[in-house]
Parts: sequence; C-alpha cells; structure tokens
Amino acid sequence: MSAAASRELDALRARVAELEQALSRAEASRQRGSSPDRSAEPGSARGPVAIGWEAQLDEAEQAAQMGNWLWDIGSNHVTWSRQLFRILGCDPATDKPSTEAFLAAVHPDDREQMCAGLELAIETGEGSGARAFRVRHRDGAVRECLLSSLPVVEGAGPPTRFFGAVVDLTERRRAEQELRRSERMLNEAQRIAHVGSWSYDLASRTIRWSEELFHILGVDPSARPTFELFASLIHPEDRHRVFGGAESASPLGIASPVECRVVRPSSGELRHVQMAAQLLTDDAGAITGLVGTSLDITERRRLEEQLLHSQKLEAIGRLAGGVAHDFNNMLTAIFGHRELAVRKVPPSSPVLDHLTQIGTAAERAAALTRQLLAFARKQLIQPTVVDPNALIFGVEPLLRPLVGEDVELAVLPGSQIWPIHIDRGQFEQLLMNLAVNARDAMPAGGRLTIETANTTIEAGDAAARPEIEPGDYVELTVTDTGQGIDDAIRHYVFEPFFTTKEPGKGSGLGLATCHGIVKQHGGHIWFSSAPGQGTRFTICFPRVRGAPSEQPARASSAVSGGGETVLVVEDEAQVRDLCVTALRSFGYSVLAARNGKEAVALAATYSGVIHLLVSDVVLPDARGPALAAALARARAPLPVLYASGYTEDSLFPGDLRDGSVHFLPKPYTPTQLAKAVRAVLDASAQARRAKGPGDAPPPAAAERLQ
Repeated sequence: MSAAASRELDALRARVAELEQALSRAEASRQRGSSPDRSAEPGSARGPVAIGWEAQLDEAEQAAQMGNWLWDIGSNHVTWSRQLFRILGCDPATDKPSTEAFLAAVHPDDREQMCAGLELAIETGEGSGARAFRVRHRDGAVRECLLSSLPVVEGAGPPTRFFGAVVDLTERRRAEQELRRSERMLNEAQRIAHVGSWSYDLASRTIRWSEELFHILGVDPSARPTFELFASLIHPEDRHRVFGGAESASPLGIASPVECRVVRPSSGELRHVQMAAQLLTDDAGAITGLVGTSLDITERRRLEEQLLHSQKLEAIGRLAGGVAHDFNNMLTAIFGHRELAVRKVPPSSPVLDHLTQIGTAAERAAALTRQLLAFARKQLIQPTVVDPNALIFGVEPLLRPLVGEDVELAVLPGSQIWPIHIDRGQFEQLLMNLAVNARDAMPAGGRLTIETANTTIEAGDAAARPEIEPGDYVELTVTDTGQGIDDAIRHYVFEPFFTTKEPGKGSGLGLATCHGIVKQHGGHIWFSSAPGQGTRFTICFPRVRGAPSEQPARASSAVSGGGETVLVVEDEAQVRDLCVTALRSFGYSVLAARNGKEAVALAATYSGVIHLLVSDVVLPDARGPALAAALARARAPLPVLYASGYTEDSLFPGDLRDGSVHFLPKPYTPTQLAKAVRAVLDASAQARRAKGPGDAPPPAAAERLQ
C-alpha cells in the first residue's frame, strides 16, 4: 500500500471512531425511551447543533475532497454525506442513497470489479482496503476516486455495518500529471541547455541531482548521489577553486560562480563546467543547505578557442601581409639592380658569382613572401573553372620525385567530379605542400593517397562543422600513413612558422599556406589524425556550374622593347627609379610620378601621347583604379598595368580577377617588367585595330583626384 493510501486509511479509522461514538450516544438515547438522535448520522441531522456539526463536516469533506458513507447490512440502509453526493454526481433532493445507486455511478468498466470487492468484504467481514475506481457522472464527466471501507463490529458477532470513504483524486491526479509534465519540461530544458541542478541538505548531509547532472558528470543514473562522489569527480587541480580551499567534506565553501573541470569516471573524459550555488536559510536565518546549478560549457569553450585561434590567425595574416608588401618592394629593387648589374659585368668577372648568389637568396626570399601572402590570403589569384582531376594528373609527375622512392603515391580520382573555381598555380602549390608535409611525416616510407569525390553537405551534416554551409562540394583528401599528429599540437598545425621539424628542415609555412589558399578560394580544410596512425587532410571546394576552361598558353620568352611613352606611378623611390631605368633600357620614353596627384598634373602638362600607365595599386593619396579613372577623364583612356606586393579584394573592381585588367606582382625583374609592358601595349594596339579608326575623345582639363 502506498504512503498516501495508508494516510487516507488512518484518517478513515479516526472518522470511524467519531461515528462509533455518535452511534453509541444514539443507542443509549433509544434505550432510555427517547427517540433516536438521527442527527448523529451523516446527512440526516435536523437540530440546530446537528446542523452546525453537519456544516462543519461538509466543509471539511469538501476541502479534503472526501465523502463518507455508512451501510447497515441488516436493514440495507445506506447513508451518504453531502460531499459523497457531489463526488458521485447525485442530487440529495431526488437520489436516495443505496448500494445500487452507488454501483450505478461507478464507471461501467470498473463496476464488475467493484461488485466483487463488496461481496468479498461482506463474506470475509473485512474492509476493502484502498480500491481505485472511476465515477461517471450523468453528464459524462469521469472522476478518478479511491474507496476505503472498515467494518463496524458490535460484540463478538460479524460486522453489522460498514463505514467507508470515497476520496476524489481527480484534481490530485491532474496536479500530479502537471507536476510530471513540468518535471519533464524542466529535464528537457536542462538537457537542451546542458545545465544540471542539485540541492544539498545540511542536516541530513544528502544531495540530490537532476537527470542532466548525471549526464554531465558521466555518472550512471542508478548511482546514489553523495557529496563525496560529487567532490571526487572534480579535477584535483580545480577543487581548491570550487570549494574555496576547504578540504573538509562540506559544500558550503563553493564559490559562485566558478569554472572547473570534471573527470567522467567511466571514460576519463574532461568536461568544462561552470558551478553556481546559493545558500538556503530557514525563517530564522539559519543555513539549511544549498541549491546550485552546473552548466556544461565544454562546447562553448571549444568555440571560444576556435574564435581566439581564428582571430590570432587573422592578426598574424594582417601582419604577414604588411611585411610581405614592404619586403616585396625591397626585393623588387634587389632583383632589378642585380639584373642591371649582370648586364654590365663581363662574363669572366668574379663579381658575377656574387651577383648569382644575390639572385639565389632573393629568389628564396621571394618564395617566402609568396607563402606569407598565401597564408594571409592577400596574394593575387586568377581563378578559372577547372577539372580537379585534370589538375591532379597534371601535377602528379612533379609529386612523384618530390615524395621520394620509398613513398608509394596513389592517385584515386572520383568519377564525374564537378568543376571548381580555383587558381591553377595555387592548386598545384596546395598539393605540393601537402605532399611534402606527408613525406616528412613518413621518414621510413609509407603510402600517400590523393582522392577526389563529390559530396553534398546537408543541413544536419553541417551541424558538426558549423563553418560549412550546406551545398555541393568537391572533396579532396590527402592521406598518409605517417607518424600522425599529437593532440597537444593540433591547434597549432595551421599557424605560420610552427613546425616540429629540426632547425633548417622547414619554415613552418607549408600547412599555413595550404590553409590560406583554401580559404582564399572559399573552401574549408580540416584534418583527422592520431599518433602512429597517420593523418588525413580533407579539403572541400564549392561546386561551380560551367565547363572547365582551357589552360592558357605560356608566353614567349623573347623580350622586345619599344618607343612608346609610359607613365610610371610608384611611391617607393627605389622601385620607381628601377622602373624608369629598366624601361628606358628597353627604349621606352618614361614619365615618373610619386603619387596620384603628381601623375594627374604631369599628364595634364605633357603635350605628347601617353601610351601606358604603370601604377602601384596602393598609393599614398589614391588607389590605382581611382588614378586610372581620373586620367581617363583628363585625356583618352589609357591601358593600365598594375603592380603591387599584395592585393586586397576591396581595392579592385571585379574585372581585375577575370583577366580583363593586367597585373604584375612584386617582386619582379626588369625583364619581367618589359615583358608585361610589351604584352599590354600589344593587346591595346590589337584592340584598337579591331575596333576600327575613329576620333579620339578630345583632351580635357586635369581633374582633381577624389
């Protein structure tokens, strides 16, 4: 029997005792010859005192949602209290209490069982105990009830009466259901929010946990919560912060709020948890315990670390881009003057060896700046629609000698791979960097596998990697069987200058460059690895529509000059002087300006024809495209050759990337400058011939740069 049913039976027994006393008084009055005091029976009192007693009883029964009944077996006389009439849905004015009326009010599905219970009670002379049943009112409403009965024995014979009570449990059941629903909602809310709750009673030294706290702590729900267990799960290094340095087994020292690590006992997994607690006091202000919450912030900490890592890489990228820009200007001067010096030195001169060493060192420095720019995503790219498999097959002959004979290279192209939009040269650099990284991870040899596949990332799949938007992607995977990557360095893999190689064996820019190339083309890169089990790099490039373009033909190595006039705008004095000297050495007439305003003024005062503008992209007072537009308004539009050490997407109109605008990246040599100038002039002349003769627009006054 449940505790609630036991309490109800105890109350029923007390009520029976009260009614037995009333019956005894009525029997004594009858023996004295007076009329029986029917007011002692529920529902039949008429005197002023009895009416008051009935009113009090009725109020009490309504409050308890309990109705009483008395059944005289010999006379089959049944008495109901007013509350029982209400519970059964009967009218005291028209309905007469009887066993038949009672059974008629019982729900049809429960009636047979109720009849059997009453017959058994009469047969055995014992009470029915607590019996649940339903009542159906005449209007169809159903009430959940509990019947309890006790025999009334007079003398040594069998019971002559049965006294009972019917408790209406409908509202209680509804409240219990609402409580259970609220508990389920609370548990579900805690599960979604990853927050568990707990309470600690100081007097009994007992602790209670919510369902989610069991999950956060990694404890089996069948385990008995104790404070000792709770404290043992907190990482030893964090216990002094959680309990304020107290070593005693008391939670009253918990600081609020505080972050700590929890060690799950089953797996040893570390979870980051934020604890918050509040003291509980009684009416007198004495501390009775605590109530608190434990918020699992593991995922939040991971996202915060990713954000900080991304911000750090972004800051390093900005620094790298700025350094590379300035360094490329210096390298342009080094390359240029070295080439000009080589032209003047006899082939037999010992100085030529020194110039060769200068060129070699400059080439290595230029390669380093290219890697920095690729990491910073500031390198000029000329993406085209390409077939990834064709690019891989094109670079495969270069990869085989690069990885060495003791590394097996396997290329497994997927079928009908979608095209992607990428710079061919950077795609080759990406593969070569990954191949070199894999080779260094397999000093004793192994297997390097390059695979491609089409993949579609759904909204549910993207939840695991929120940085990837759902859509169609081409997946490139590069897998090695090498040493793997230790967990301690996983967060540093894509950082520049981080390397586990010996000094002099690597710059630490290989994977950082890969990261920059992938991100600059709108892709995503990640890896999976374990020590001794190899590493798998996965790269996803967005699918593009359209057919792959043909690979552009390589330019001729021949260098030719010309007699055209070229306007050079460059703020770096060394680079500007080099451009002037180099172009004049190839026969060009050269005008030089330090900034945009000076260039516009020079063009306005120059009476001859200016055939080409060679401009740095970033000038102290203007951008290259803005300068070109101002010169086009001042005189006939000029073909333009832009030069810069790095690029910013926001500096250029969209046509700079589609090949309609010419760009010469720094550092460059005089020969490369001459080739680029000649190519732009020839392309401009061909375009004019194709357009046909016509009047050139009249010169206009020089306009002020905006």
